[in-house]
Amino acid sequence: MAVFQRILKNLGAMFTGRLLTIIQQVIVPPIFIHRYSTASFGEWGVLSGAVAALGMLNFGVQTYMNQDLAVRYNQGDIDGHQRRQSTALRLLGGIILTAAILSLSIFAIPLDTLLRLDIGRHAAQLTAYLLACQVLLNILYGYFTGIFMGVALAHRGAYWSNFQAFLTALGLLLCVSLRLPFPVLAGVQVLTMLFSIACVLIDIRRTAPDLFPNLRYWDRAVVKDILKPSGYFGLITICTFLTYQAPLIVLQRILGPVAVAGFIVMRLVFSMCRQILSIFTQSMGAEITNLFARRDWPGLARLYDYSERFVFFLIPLVNTGVLLISPLLITVWMHKRAELFSPYPYVLSAAISMVISLKEHKYQFQFSTNTHESLARIMFFSYLAMIVVSIGVVHVAGVVGFLWTWLAIELVQVVRIVRLNMDLFSGHDPIEFTCLRRLVGICVPALLLSFLILQRSAAYPLLWQLGISVAAGLVIAGVSWHLFGMNTVFKKMSGTLSRKFA
Repeated sequence: MAVFQRILKNLGAMFTGRLLTIIQQVIVPPIFIHRYSTASFGEWGVLSGAVAALGMLNFGVQTYMNQDLAVRYNQGDIDGHQRRQSTALRLLGGIILTAAILSLSIFAIPLDTLLRLDIGRHAAQLTAYLLACQVLLNILYGYFTGIFMGVALAHRGAYWSNFQAFLTALGLLLCVSLRLPFPVLAGVQVLTMLFSIACVLIDIRRTAPDLFPNLRYWDRAVVKDILKPSGYFGLITICTFLTYQAPLIVLQRILGPVAVAGFIVMRLVFSMCRQILSIFTQSMGAEITNLFARRDWPGLARLYDYSERFVFFLIPLVNTGVLLISPLLITVWMHKRAELFSPYPYVLSAAISMVISLKEHKYQFQFSTNTHESLARIMFFSYLAMIVVSIGVVHVAGVVGFLWTWLAIELVQVVRIVRLNMDLFSGHDPIEFTCLRRLVGICVPALLLSFLILQRSAAYPLLWQLGISVAAGLVIAGVSWHLFGMNTVFKKMSGTLSRKFA
């Protein structure tokens, strides 16, 4: 019962965070395009993506150590906890300081020429450097917010992440509304990050003084033990860059900023879908770690089964509904439907979103148990191949060519990660594939029918589009509810809530 209660707390914190992110994604782009231009929005996205690679410099130390320290603290290994925490903090601090100094080389690089930007060389260089500083500070901030996991307050760390996201979004929105120069936009984000770091450290000192980070317990002997497993998490971090930032650079170089802006908007639409779905899988992370540490395989198997049914129920419902309503969203949101919407690429994006949501559920069980070495290698090399192949494909088929390449890579990863899940549970509770087959059986027809409907409905009045989307959602919800046995899942959840609030 305590497991589900903690998951619900984490779920509430993550839901709030995703809601803030979605609000930011809904509000900022149209205001940005209105105050600047579509091309300028694309340039801001390219600059942000170009420096996002610096997030890879934590080498996975942040993620691995937060989970490792939580296990050690709960097992009573206080000495090991202190030595590893201090050593990891020194490593991160050294990496961040060195990267900040080396990033000054940005001012010697003609970014405006390399990225085909129109904002001016000095403005591009200063903006990129400040955004780089924000990315580096975010590594440190993530390490501090993860400390709360050690005292079963992971949701508190998530709320601090929400606080930082809210401040950053608010500052960016204010600056965009005033049409301030790009360097000012980036500078404000650095200031909000520094303020957030100060606030979370004060809260750690007050809430969990035993876990307050310090630099006194350096132990050279554990450096290797930290870096080797952390390096695989580092590969997963690199995958984020290869998936979401590197394609922007490829599209910018080949197709230009308007194509980048259209791609960003399309990706944002389905990113909102995945964020809604990912809060359910990510909210389980801390509990998966705890169950695995206790070798509670029956509990872990039950969590896998219930969460799979719930996430699979939502995948076709959310993605198909958003796909069908996307012409309305673009019209109301951007007032540029003719420029930013086309049924074919949006159907491909919906398919990618469905596959990624499926993958993220399976991925969470490897990620949260530190059994991530094979996972990291698979993701890194497949995404690297995606970028290499897409350079040629985009020349020939544009954005659609990239989307097909991306979809193929995600499918390959899903197959491999499901096999890793089977290895994880081997010798305990075998994984069933009934729900997976049913998910494929409902998603493929839903996408094909949506494509046929969108070819006509995109020109319908907005109320008609809304009605079609709602009707399709109700039909899919009814079918999915039966296919994935949601009665059992909700009885379990409602029983937990009833006992909690009795």
